[in-house]
Amino acid sequence: MSNERPISKRLPRILFITLLGALVIALMWSFGSTWLLNSQWLPQRISQIEGVDVRWTDATSLHPGRWEVENLYLAREDEALLVAVEAERATLSLSLLALLRGELHIQALDANGIRRLTVGDIALEAKGQLQVADTQFSRATLAVPNVALDISEGRLIRLSDQATLVRDIQLRANAALASVATAQLTSDELTSELLGALTAQLSIDAQADAWDVFMPYLEALPWLALDGRGALTGELTLNAGKLQTGSELTLDAPALRVSLDERHLRPRDQETPQWLIADTPSPRHTATGEGQVRLAVENGQLHFSTQLTGVELADTHPYATDTHLRLATDIPNQRLDQLELPTDADLALNGHITRLDMLDRYLAHTLDGQGIKLSGNGEIEASASLRDARPYNASLAIQAPVLAAELLDVVAQGSGVLTAELTPEEIVDTTLMFTDATLHHQTRQLLADAEITLHALSPLDPDQAQENATAKLQWQSARLPDISVLQSYLGAVLPDPAPLQLLSGQATSTGQLDFTTEQMRGEISLEGEQLATRWQLSEQSGALESDAQLRLTIQQAALDGSQLDISGSRLRWQVADSLAPSERLESTLVLRDGRFQHGDALNGQFTLEGSVQRLSFLNAFLPDAHGLALSGNGQLLAQGAFRNDRLLAPTRLRVNANQLEVAFLDYLASGRGELTAQLDTTEQAKLSLGIPHFSLMRQDDDRPHLEGRHFALTTETDHFSEVLESPDPAHFTTRVSLPIMDVPDFTRYNRYLPEEAGVNLLGGQASLASEWLLEGMTAQGELTLRAFGADMALLDQRLRGDVELHLTLTEGDLETLRFNANDSFLRLENIFRQSTEGRQDAGWWVQLTMEDAQLEWGDPIRLTSQLHLGMRDTGLLARLFLARARESDWLGRLLNVRNINGDAQLHISGERIRLHDLTLTGDSLLLLSDVTLADEHANGALYARLGAVGIGVELIASEPTLKVLQPRAWFDRWRELNQY
Repeated sequence: MSNERPISKRLPRILFITLLGALVIALMWSFGSTWLLNSQWLPQRISQIEGVDVRWTDATSLHPGRWEVENLYLAREDEALLVAVEAERATLSLSLLALLRGELHIQALDANGIRRLTVGDIALEAKGQLQVADTQFSRATLAVPNVALDISEGRLIRLSDQATLVRDIQLRANAALASVATAQLTSDELTSELLGALTAQLSIDAQADAWDVFMPYLEALPWLALDGRGALTGELTLNAGKLQTGSELTLDAPALRVSLDERHLRPRDQETPQWLIADTPSPRHTATGEGQVRLAVENGQLHFSTQLTGVELADTHPYATDTHLRLATDIPNQRLDQLELPTDADLALNGHITRLDMLDRYLAHTLDGQGIKLSGNGEIEASASLRDARPYNASLAIQAPVLAAELLDVVAQGSGVLTAELTPEEIVDTTLMFTDATLHHQTRQLLADAEITLHALSPLDPDQAQENATAKLQWQSARLPDISVLQSYLGAVLPDPAPLQLLSGQATSTGQLDFTTEQMRGEISLEGEQLATRWQLSEQSGALESDAQLRLTIQQAALDGSQLDISGSRLRWQVADSLAPSERLESTLVLRDGRFQHGDALNGQFTLEGSVQRLSFLNAFLPDAHGLALSGNGQLLAQGAFRNDRLLAPTRLRVNANQLEVAFLDYLASGRGELTAQLDTTEQAKLSLGIPHFSLMRQDDDRPHLEGRHFALTTETDHFSEVLESPDPAHFTTRVSLPIMDVPDFTRYNRYLPEEAGVNLLGGQASLASEWLLEGMTAQGELTLRAFGADMALLDQRLRGDVELHLTLTEGDLETLRFNANDSFLRLENIFRQSTEGRQDAGWWVQLTMEDAQLEWGDPIRLTSQLHLGMRDTGLLARLFLARARESDWLGRLLNVRNINGDAQLHISGERIRLHDLTLTGDSLLLLSDVTLADEHANGALYARLGAVGIGVELIASEPTLKVLQPRAWFDRWRELNQY
């Protein structure tokens, strides 16, 4: 008991001493810690820990290791990664044991009024709270097992340039960073380690700049840039540095600008663009409008997208308005520092496009740099996808009320639809469809009111496109307003100047043309009514009105114009028959072979066949002065070649004519025959024709035709190239042969005799043969007329017998139709006089041979000639002119002298026949006479001396008066008095 008592008395003392000591220690700690905290001694000692910087202004200690501080600055200073916290007030709990070991271990940090939270180059300034616990904060180790952040009115700053990235931030976040050994790590290594140890959840609402927020992601898309500010909201979850499903960050911007730089759209392993011919420098495409940018984790992919409405699109100038645009890309969702480059992207837009020429850079490089060029405006809908940084597929559709497309100098314009598609095989497939369209070529309007479709296929690669691009042009229900615009195209296949001229008229057309980078092929059809054309070269030549149908088959045509193959082309035309205007004469031509080359001049070859109703097209090459003209119809075959715009030998044209009409001089021969034209050398050309059975007439004669056989005509030139310029008759030689002709009515030749001279052909049949040679403006020829049993009248006397007239015409002038008729003759044979008493003076003959003869061909003819006469006897002449000789046998016998020869001067004019200076001799006969036949009478005088007997006769109005007294003296006086 005694021992327990002292113990009980000592226990209170011990407790008292203990409490007193604790109180003393507490007072000492209170006063000492306050001095330590506010004297900066403690922050300085903590800052001596390597890589740690701690500062505050005022502090109070709640208990050992826990302080209330103001103006806290706590930083982990490291070249690899700066982490710092600046706050107005904070409650800070540190491990004292860790401090004694030279380490900073934050058991708890509750900061209010965050001034700045810095991680690397990014600083967050805001109002709010930051809470961390059990944080290891040293140079060797960084661990933050628990972080909570709740701020408002924050802004995110990039320290390197003091740029404000995000403002008006409201952020709630919880995060955890597992322990990371940070010693001797580079910045990239440290970032990787920190991300691998980071787990976080955050909710953000702020105002941000699109570029600044999303550029860390967009740096992998160098062709894309964002500008614009807006409301940034997001819910993000990170696990081990990897965004989790449901994470989403969205920026809503009232004015967002998306830019695309074509120069960076390229595969990663190549230096040049693969899908366009960019301008220098390439324009950046920009889209400006109200929009949204979104970053989210969906289906295991990190998805980035931007959408804009009310967008204006522009390159160097605006080209679309009021459009909607969406751009999206996906990459596999991995830890943030391990994300792959987003090489895939999808783009879609729709709206109104005002400048279609912005598409030229994508289409114009095709077809060896002569591809499609567009203009116009309309509604656009487009989409595109990039795969592995290359265009993968794309589609484009444009509805344009005004659309124009140019391809190879061909311009189509109208209301239309443009569709284009890029396939995964890197083929661009483009289609243009026009309605109510026009088509121009080199400023010439070819079509109107047309339905036109243009379809082009081209590899995406420009080099391949220049070799493998193709296009197809089709049109239907088109109208060619004026066929004269086609005249220039005829120059590709016709000599210059062209014999065929297209003057006026409209036509309808359909067609299809297929293009490659080097050539085109296809078929064009034209059909027109009442087309005006001219086949002649001269302006005075008449125009033809015709209907025509042309099918132009283009087998091959080089785009540079060097080659053209139109074999198989067909032309049909119908021309009104001048004799029956209601009927149409139809011709058809088929170009079996038509291959042409054009360099400095035109070369080519052709084979043409068909039926031709108007052979008059050949008249362009014939001399008008020869009166040469062709008409008719038949089967045509032409074959030849030309070089340097000149036809080559042999070039041939053959026509088997069902009806052939040939005009020469004043005559027209017609019948079924054959015509050939050929070029023997480059300058020697010949046209030949033959009509086995023909009819012949004078062109102004309405009497029945002459019938004949074996008509032949040739015209040739040694100056073919000059003839093409103008068919000057000086360059032509024409030969005409009419070897056999039947003249059923001999009276037709009365037109060549003076009408009132009293010499008439009354009837009978005859034959005619003729040969002509026309050289330039000169002519020569022969004509032989034979009539057997012909009836004739000389004044009031009737004769019958055989007639042969042979004209040899030389030195003819085609302008005046005057000829030298020397050596021509007229022979009357087996002549007898018809009277009431029967046949008289049978078997009489006479021949008149002309010398120094000049003949003017006309109706009637005019002839001046020296005659040589020979006749059987003078009896018939005496009875013709002397009624008394007819009535008196003794006088008739007296005047009947045989074997007569003589000379005379003959003048035949349009009104009379004059035979003067006539001298006849035979046996003992001398006969002198001057006689004029006119007004159906004979007037004149004659003197006849037979032996020693002479007689004179004066004819007045065909009435003879005998002069028996000094008849010779009387005759000489009469001749003197009647000289004229």
